[in-house]
Amino acid sequence: MRGVRRTLFLTHRWLGVALSLLMALWALSGFVMMYVSYPETSATERTAGLDPLDLSACCDHVDFPDDPVDRAAIEMVAGRPVLRWFGPAGPELTSLAGPAAPEIGEREAAEIARTYMRNTFGTDPALRIAPVDGDQWTISVRRYAPLWKAQFADARGSVLYVSGLTGQVVQDTHASERFWNWLGAVPHWLYFRTLRDNGPLWSQVVIYTSLLGTFLTVTGLYVGIVTWRRRGKRWSPFRGVALWHHWLGLVFGLVTLTWVFSGFASMNPWGWLAGDGPGQEMQSLAGRPIEGGDVEALTHALAAHPRPGVVSAEVTVRGGRAWAVLVGRDGERTRASLPDLTPAPLADVDLARLGSAAKPGTPIASQGMIAQGDAYHYSHHSTPALLPAWRVIYGDADATRLYFDPRTGELIGFVDADSRAFRWWHLALHRLDFSVLRERPLWDIVVLPLLAGVSLLCLLGAWMGVKRLTRRRRPNV
Repeated sequence: MRGVRRTLFLTHRWLGVALSLLMALWALSGFVMMYVSYPETSATERTAGLDPLDLSACCDHVDFPDDPVDRAAIEMVAGRPVLRWFGPAGPELTSLAGPAAPEIGEREAAEIARTYMRNTFGTDPALRIAPVDGDQWTISVRRYAPLWKAQFADARGSVLYVSGLTGQVVQDTHASERFWNWLGAVPHWLYFRTLRDNGPLWSQVVIYTSLLGTFLTVTGLYVGIVTWRRRGKRWSPFRGVALWHHWLGLVFGLVTLTWVFSGFASMNPWGWLAGDGPGQEMQSLAGRPIEGGDVEALTHALAAHPRPGVVSAEVTVRGGRAWAVLVGRDGERTRASLPDLTPAPLADVDLARLGSAAKPGTPIASQGMIAQGDAYHYSHHSTPALLPAWRVIYGDADATRLYFDPRTGELIGFVDADSRAFRWWHLALHRLDFSVLRERPLWDIVVLPLLAGVSLLCLLGAWMGVKRLTRRRRPNV
């Protein structure tokens, strides 16, 4: 046992030398991430930047998709109505105002960016636009390449990225957000572009560094506990910085373990928390794929029955029947029938049928409208959840839950055994995302002192590691 104990002592010491600085970086960047998120353009932000639909000059000579598609939407791009659909080959774009497919060149990308700024902020500042292969802020939107980068001369230092493939604003950032992310999400996720461009390598680096960090914390807790005993008037054999590191480890070691292990779990290592997702439920709800005829019906319906204030129109299929989903600039979504676009709100009985159709033959334990969030569908600080929502809980082995948008019948949430495990092993532990702590400022009051203690613990460990590496060996006498 003495040999095992010494091995664990040495393991903690030298792992600390190697990892304590990284652990301190993770902790300190956590302060920033509490208040500044990584740049992301939400669906609501994107629709806020669109012009209202105008199909008065369409829709002759339109190339509708021949094969079934996953999604299809009609929007305005650079002043022209376009049809955008997503199929097996990826996103495709077709003009509804002429036979030629729209080209998203420099002029078009600049107009798209200006439209977004006018509609979102009510300003039209000067801009500089150029193609970009990719940068730190386009890592998550590379599938929309080629990209155009529009830099605006406004007070916010706004930068928009326009997809040359779909004509969408796929990323927006501003100067303050970019600055703080270099101190927040980028170091916290090891999200440096040179590393992140190689997805598999980045994933393995994060998995193994967080795994080693977990082992470092476990051995530290062991060392702290076995050395905590009374010796004369002292409860610790350490002095100076090591004494403070010992006491902080005893107080904050467990929360350190919680955070580093849940960070490891966030990477879904080796498929640990990988589930099948709601693919089968989506197919059962639709009954059939979206076809070219459905898209054509939506296009002609919009041309024949204009809807003021609508900036985007999507086609969806439920139970084998096509419906239109109309989206306003404020993000409000409503369902309408085809081909006349008559409003088609859903009653409770309609939503109940969706629950049965999603998993035919599976017993339903309970279903109904929820006005407040629950353990799996809830707002988290700056990330709002759609409420009210229609919740269905099934009586299967996974206790599967589905959440539906009651306005349109769209599936907005899916919980099975794997996603439930991810919710608790990562989200709950990493963000202290529990219902009793979810509201601010209570969450800040609890998290800030814990994060400060963990940061100081790791910084002292890093200082001790540096001192050990730079310590001069005493000459033998």
